Amino acid sequence: MRELNCPGCPGRRTPRQYLCSACWRTLPAVTRGRLARRDQHAGLRLRELHTALAARTPLGVIRVSR
Repeated sequence: MRELNCPGCPGRRTPRQYLCSACWRTLPAVTRGRLARRDQHAGLRLRELHTALAARTPLGVIRVSR
């Protein structure tokens, strides 16, 4: 499987992952749960994650909407 750069660190991730496993585990449990949900707001939550990463928000404090 092809690997991509992780947007949270210099590590690598697979195409179906938002982050590498180390960065994913660093996110708050509530944030991970919301990002794992597949519904009509999934794209919005992913944009919120990428916006927070671009602003260099520490992974441990990133929150996304419902």
